[in-house]
Amino acid sequence: MKACAIHLIEDLNKMVQIDKAENLFESGNWKVGPGVANQLIGGRIYLHKFQKEASFFGGEILGWRVHPTETQRIVFKFKSLPECKNVKTTKEGWGREKKIDRK
Repeated sequence: MKACAIHLIEDLNKMVQIDKAENLFESGNWKVGPGVANQLIGGRIYLHKFQKEASFFGGEILGWRVHPTETQRIVFKFKSLPECKNVKTTKEGWGREKKIDRK
């Protein structure tokens, strides 16, 4: 089943804007396998400060790359979308720093 969204705890401010004109960003680095990362392309990314709080930022996942120094982690490239802000999710399914929705 294709993954459609990922919720991530982004409390270290590692997100960066890579193209202001296109509203493109890269997320921090995450322990997500390449297979799951590929399934998330075209899906949504939601960045939260805490699991119980609504997302503060997010967008459509356009791609990913392996982090240059932490090869077990990936960085998502995404286009910011206003509808991905202030989104809450249930507490079920959270790991330490992420939750993947497959519905």
